[in-house]
Amino acid sequence: MTSSAWSEYTIGGVKISFPYKAYPSQLAMMNSIVRGLNSKQHCLLESPTGSGKSLALLCSALAWQQSLSGKPVDESLSKKGEVPLSCCCTCHSKNFTNGDVNQVTSHHFNRPSTPPSERNGISSTCQDSPEKTTLASKLSAKKQASVCRDENDDFQVEKKRIRPLETAQQIRKRHCFEKEVHHLDAKVAAGKTTELSSPLRKINSFSLQNPPGHCSRCCCSTKQGNSQDSSNTIKKDQGGKSKIPKIYFGTRTHKQIAQITRELQRTAYSGVPMTILSSRDHTCVHPDVVGNFNRNEKCMELLDGKNGKSCYFYHGIHKISDQHKLQTEGISKAWDIEELVTLGKKLKACPYYTARELIEDADIVFCPYNYLLDAQIRESMDINLKEQIVILDEAHNIEDCARESASYSITEVQLRFARDELDSMVNNNIRKKDHEPLRAVCYSLINWLEANSEHLVERDYESSCKIWSGSEMLLNLHKMGITTATFPILQGHFSAVLQKEEKVLPIHGKESREVPIISASTQIMLKGLFMVLDYLFRQNSRFADDYKVAIQQTYSWINQTDPSDKNEFFALPKNKKRLRQKTAVHVLNFWCLNPAVAFSDINGKVWTIVLTSGTLSPMKSFSSELGVTFTIQMEANHVINNSQVWVGTIGSGPKGRNLCATFQRTETFEFQDEVGALLLSVCQTVSQGILCFLPSYKLLEKLKERWLYTGLWHNLELVKTVIVEPQGGEKTDFEELLQVYYDAVKYKGEKDGALLVAVCRGKVSEGLDFSDDNARAVVTIGIPFPNVKDLQVELKRRYNDQHSKLRGLLPGRQWYEIQAYRALNQALGR
Repeated sequence: MTSSAWSEYTIGGVKISFPYKAYPSQLAMMNSIVRGLNSKQHCLLESPTGSGKSLALLCSALAWQQSLSGKPVDESLSKKGEVPLSCCCTCHSKNFTNGDVNQVTSHHFNRPSTPPSERNGISSTCQDSPEKTTLASKLSAKKQASVCRDENDDFQVEKKRIRPLETAQQIRKRHCFEKEVHHLDAKVAAGKTTELSSPLRKINSFSLQNPPGHCSRCCCSTKQGNSQDSSNTIKKDQGGKSKIPKIYFGTRTHKQIAQITRELQRTAYSGVPMTILSSRDHTCVHPDVVGNFNRNEKCMELLDGKNGKSCYFYHGIHKISDQHKLQTEGISKAWDIEELVTLGKKLKACPYYTARELIEDADIVFCPYNYLLDAQIRESMDINLKEQIVILDEAHNIEDCARESASYSITEVQLRFARDELDSMVNNNIRKKDHEPLRAVCYSLINWLEANSEHLVERDYESSCKIWSGSEMLLNLHKMGITTATFPILQGHFSAVLQKEEKVLPIHGKESREVPIISASTQIMLKGLFMVLDYLFRQNSRFADDYKVAIQQTYSWINQTDPSDKNEFFALPKNKKRLRQKTAVHVLNFWCLNPAVAFSDINGKVWTIVLTSGTLSPMKSFSSELGVTFTIQMEANHVINNSQVWVGTIGSGPKGRNLCATFQRTETFEFQDEVGALLLSVCQTVSQGILCFLPSYKLLEKLKERWLYTGLWHNLELVKTVIVEPQGGEKTDFEELLQVYYDAVKYKGEKDGALLVAVCRGKVSEGLDFSDDNARAVVTIGIPFPNVKDLQVELKRRYNDQHSKLRGLLPGRQWYEIQAYRALNQALGR
């Protein structure tokens, strides 16, 4: 698209380039986001599916971010345009690079067309600055400072640069700063250069020596420029890197990320440094790991160098581990995870770890949103959200995801395996003082599980359980010796046993050997357990009532492997099926019923949280459930006219029978045949693609079985190519099926398009685009209520009833219904 087709909007002092004339809903959305970012407030934005919200999100957030660094939009990696400086003192005329506009004393780095005062509303302390103050008077100095927290780190290579201070308030504070900064100058005097990394490029060296002749008027002496005042000066982290907030863009699935990066390609911001975080299932390319059931454990084993093997892909990450190297390999603009995987295979460099390395210089990081909510994943991925921007798209599922992130389940088998492993560590005298307390935790939990497994209450066919509140569980833990006082000590032992360490062997004197550490599976299990215990003990156990602890007994088919074979991973040929046997399984569940628990980690830390989706209403429940105050809320209208779409409910089928999709009625052949006849008539009437959504896989199977028997399925196949969403299965199988659907719609052949039969809350119903011919009709059958017999659903309903008055939560029944209608609207929104 040529640049002439761009539209430009200035919103809240930020210049936003947009690939076409924006719809009113997009403008409203961009306005809300810029307001939220300027004032560090959280946003809850509902914009209907199909109204282009992803594009509005990306353009407004990236434009705001670039307005902080003052770099022109398209030339993210080229030279900056020169702009006259408004101050004539020696320090400014000599040492400032011309690339950043009017930053002299006004400290908002903007392009000439946007007056600084308009951008973040900060008044200029330099009288000869030509701009008129508009917003400045309205914002307090403190607010201004927080808005413009830290902006400009676009140093030119090898040039010295002093940062000015901006507000009058700061001049008054100057003397306090001088006291703090002597040690900094001492280091500088010793001739050390500090390495900085700007969001754009690595800077080789940045020297802090004072150039002669500072002007007092704009108080730009090095001392203040580098003093670390908490509010007004530029913030830096310990490595001396500039702190322009990164954007963490979370969405529900990897498939949705691919769509978002395609949107990013259409924008003027497609060249921003970015990365995509994903699981090893998507990005691991090591042949030994790819064929493996549990890739995380296998990968960790290779990295630990167990069994004498290590990962040669991991040793190749340096080849593409920074943005510049990535570009020289030909990936420069808005890339997709597939491109990184292809490149990783070609260069023998691990895409999984490369993507993580790229976070450091990225301006925007895409990932599934559980990576941002789940404390364990944040830790393992080194994600630090302090003062960063968190955007969660398709956020209608965020409550479920947040509850799951703070929950954890452990099987008795895992506990026993960990206990045996810790046993052997203790018996072999390996870091005995650290392994022993951890072993004691496993013993206590196993004994407690065994003792209570005899008193379970039967709930359903082949399943029984017993439930404790979080507070009751704290008493049980207390009896095991796990208390508020001892838990931090246990955490210390746990981090100690994970440290790698080499010991010199006494026999040869020189030969060293790594001290063995516990296996990946035990590490993962203990990390999960410790995460949940941390939530339970945190802040005087304030979250204890938000938890239920349940022991569940079910029966499942267990893969039997030969226990004598230690190296089972290597010994089993890939195609050999293991023996399966039905066994009773005990699971210890720590269920979090309050999504605010996981949000408490990020709520106070981040710059701004933006939640968006097509189906957020009722908005009130989000605020109360997540424990986050969303100051900025918006519900936008759809971009299409009412005349362009028909929405209605159909109460009876072609033969006049009532269609009532309650559980009892869907079991009857009468209902199944009537709804089949109705679907067939829709397929015969509407050309191109049709989507049909059902409440569950169970009903999907039932209908398919019946329709195959009656011949209706055959009749559907005469008119359309019929495709059924698979339950579970490999990612690639699903994508191939989708492609079959798209192709059947595109290249008609003898059939008129295709019918895709899918499930609400499944892979198809959320976040995937079925535009134009790909969905000329959407049919939903029934209402996708969560399973009323599910224990967690039951507990959550009770929890909401208990807390609805005090905390403004929806009562259990309303919560239950809203879950169904959000899922239904998501499916219809395709």
